[in-house]
Amino acid sequence: MLHRLLPLIAVVLSARPTLAEDQRDVAPAATLLSARCLACHDADGPAPLRFDSPDAVLRHRRLMRALIADRSMPPASVETSLRQLPSAAVVQHAIDEREREALLAALSSDDSARVAFASIKPNAPKPRAMDCPRVQAAAAWTVPAVGGMRIRSFHAPLTSGAPTRIRGWRMVVQGDPARSPIRFMSFAADPARAWRIMDDGSGAESMGDIGPIPSGALGALSRTAPEFLLPDGFAFELPPGDVVIETTVEPIGREALLRPMIDLIPSTDRSTCIVSAVSARIVPLQVGAGERVERVVAVDVGGATRLVGIVAKGGAYLRGFLVETVAPDGCRTVVARDRDFRMNLTAPVVFRDPLAIEAGSTIEVRFDLDNTRENPLQPFDPPRPLSAGLPPNGEDAAVVLLLAPAESGR
Repeated sequence: MLHRLLPLIAVVLSARPTLAEDQRDVAPAATLLSARCLACHDADGPAPLRFDSPDAVLRHRRLMRALIADRSMPPASVETSLRQLPSAAVVQHAIDEREREALLAALSSDDSARVAFASIKPNAPKPRAMDCPRVQAAAAWTVPAVGGMRIRSFHAPLTSGAPTRIRGWRMVVQGDPARSPIRFMSFAADPARAWRIMDDGSGAESMGDIGPIPSGALGALSRTAPEFLLPDGFAFELPPGDVVIETTVEPIGREALLRPMIDLIPSTDRSTCIVSAVSARIVPLQVGAGERVERVVAVDVGGATRLVGIVAKGGAYLRGFLVETVAPDGCRTVVARDRDFRMNLTAPVVFRDPLAIEAGSTIEVRFDLDNTRENPLQPFDPPRPLSAGLPPNGEDAAVVLLLAPAESGR
């Protein structure tokens, strides 16, 4: 069951800059591995397996080669011409065929791998933020030993010592990260504490917006992107009350206690611009059995705005999305595109320099929904009619747009 390993064996592309054009033509396998993998697969990275030494590569050679050969890894990430904040899962370019063949050849035998990767060395340790307030779900839930992917949402009270403004969040995993059932987490404020009605003491098997607040309005984390940060000078403002932590979980072969925890990353910038969220969501969501369709959702910007980031959410049926701005004169600009969306492996997009959008513009999101047999993630054969709801029977496709007013901030 190789596909079951993908969320765990996240051989994702590197946060390092992409290889220069003159390097791409002659890059040896060791350079490719260092540039594409080691930001995640080292002692500090989010991936559970380490490839940062020749011995480690030899130990995992067969698995690495199998995932690269069937094009499951390294996964392509969101395409955009805008500069993104550094992240273990942010990638400028997918691996090309010549690079793939070079890696496959180097991994073809122990002898070739020993020679090709003799120069691999660990990355320098990454700096750790200190003194981050911790938020913990008020309830816990036992993940069953076997079964499919599940959605479980929890309320988490904000303590009186929690910062009012935060730049982001960091996932906290207790014990061995490779044995954590959590694959994806999204956050939203709940000042009215309405979610407590749903949370019966062990979370709630549900997802979606928190009243008028979009699900994912405070960003999201995944196994390959365990930290979410806004650019310098931008922050979320936390109202008193709770936050809702929505988790996507998968059994790990034994029962596991799930109690999500996150560390807040406070904002220290006095001239911070406050970021808010607008959700582009398909309502109603219906796709016939065997159909592949495009659905377009338009969001009116109103006043001059900056697009700070994008959080995409969806299950097996959301195969891709395209985000464009449409100026008042009709001029279109592509902001971001994902041609092979996988929520557990795709990092949210956060722009280093948020995109200025003029007043009167529209942001259009085009969703590619695939309910055919050709969908590699299709859970049913033959396909069944699809509507909104929990996976695997339903879909909740949405793109959350993180926006800030143009006249505020730096």
